[in-house]
Amino acid sequence: MRVRRGRGRLWACRALAALLVAAPVAPVSAASADPAGLSGRELIYVTNYAAGTISVIDDAAGKVMRTFRVGDSPGRIAAGPDGRRLYVTDFVSGKLSVIDTATGAVAAIPVGKAPIGVAVSPDGRRAYVADFGGGSLSVVDVTTGTLIGTVDTGITPVDVTVSPDGRRAYVTDFLSGSVAVVDTTAGTVAGTITLSGGLWGAQVSPDGRRLYVAELQRSVVNVIDTATGEPTAGLDTGKSPRFVTFSPDGARAYVSSAYLDTVSVIDTAAPQVVAVIGVGGSPRDLAVTSDGSRLYVANLVSDTVSVVDTAANTVVDTIAVGDQPVGVVAIRHPAPSDGDPSQSLTTATATATATAPIRGTAATGQRHPPAAAEQVRSIRHSTHSLAAIGVSSSRRTPGSRGVRRPASGSRFRPHGRCRSAAAAGRSPLAGRPGGGRA
Repeated sequence: MRVRRGRGRLWACRALAALLVAAPVAPVSAASADPAGLSGRELIYVTNYAAGTISVIDDAAGKVMRTFRVGDSPGRIAAGPDGRRLYVTDFVSGKLSVIDTATGAVAAIPVGKAPIGVAVSPDGRRAYVADFGGGSLSVVDVTTGTLIGTVDTGITPVDVTVSPDGRRAYVTDFLSGSVAVVDTTAGTVAGTITLSGGLWGAQVSPDGRRLYVAELQRSVVNVIDTATGEPTAGLDTGKSPRFVTFSPDGARAYVSSAYLDTVSVIDTAAPQVVAVIGVGGSPRDLAVTSDGSRLYVANLVSDTVSVVDTAANTVVDTIAVGDQPVGVVAIRHPAPSDGDPSQSLTTATATATATAPIRGTAATGQRHPPAAAEQVRSIRHSTHSLAAIGVSSSRRTPGSRGVRRPASGSRFRPHGRCRSAAAAGRSPLAGRPGGGRA
C-alpha cells in the first residue's frame, strides 16, 4: 500500500480579512444561566457567528429564553455527555470557549489557529478541535482546562467527530479531500481515508459502524464503513452539503444543503434519501432533541432556526435568533451543581505551555509545505460571495480511495503554555455580513 507523506499546512488565511484580536470573554451570571424550573428541560443552544452571542431556545416553549455573549465569533458547538459543559470554537481568537450550563460560568482555552469543528470524547474528559488555519487537531483536557497537545492531520481541517467508544477521531480536510483517522490513545494518525476535494462536516453513526462525510466538490454525502475505511455509498443531498447529524437511534441522518436551503433525510438502513425539507436561508448545523421528535436547523442567511417535526418531516416553527447562526446543539438542562467545587468552572482564561513545534513524520522529520497564498481566494456561488478556501488540484490525491496508513503516523505534539493567536481572516463558516451563501 502506498504511503502518503508530506501534508501541507495552512499557517494563516492571508487573503481573507485583517488581523483581529479577541476581547475577553465575559461570564454569565448563574441566575440567568439556570432559571428556576429548567432542570431536566430540553434547551437548544445556537451560536450567532456575526453577533458574537449564543441564543438559548426552550424546546417546550418554542422561543428564545435568553441570549448571552461568548467570544468574538462563536462557530461550532458541542456538549459534554452529561450536558454540564458546552464547547464553542472561536475562529477569530483561536480559542475554545467552555460554558458551565448549570452556573453560567465561561472560560476560554487557547487552541490552534482558526478553529472550526469541535467534538467531545464519550467520557467527557477530552475535547477535540479542528484547527482550520493550523493544519492540526488540538486536544484539550477539559478537567484541567488546558491544551495538552496537537496532532498533524492535514492542510485545512474543518470538522471532527469521535467514535462512540472514544478510540478514534475522524478529521475532515477541505483542501486535501481526505479524512484523518486519529488514534486518540496514541495521539497519532492511524490512517487516511481519501475522497475528493472540499470535505466539510462529518458524523459517526451512533453504533460506530458508519461515518458520514459531506463533500462540497461533488455535492454528495459519503457513507464510509469505519471497519474498512472504504466508501460504500455516495448520496446526492443537494448542492453544497455542509453538516450531518443522526437521530438518537441512528435510523435517520439529516444533511443540510447550504445552496438549496434544504435538509435531506436519509434512511440509514437503505441508505437512501427519503425526504427533502425546505428550511431557512443557507442552513448550517443541525441538532436532534434527545427524544428524536424535533430537528433544529441553524439558517445562516435568514438569521433563524427552523424547527422540524421528524415524524412528518415538516417545518412546524421558525424562530428568530442572532446574526448569522452557525452552530446548534440540544441538551437536557442539568440540575445546579449545588456549590460543589468539583463541578465549578473558573472564569479565568485557561492557558498551556508551548514547546517547539514538531512537524512531519518521526522517521523522516519531513516538514509540511505551506499552502500557497493563491489557494486562498473568494469563491462565488451565483451572485453570492463567500470568503473560503479554494481547492487546488495539485493538493488533492487522485486515484484510489480508502484508508492509507502512514509509516509512522503524525506525532502528538505536547503543549504547555500556548499563546493566544488571532487568526487572520474571515471564517469560511459564514459569508459577508448581511448575506452570502456557500
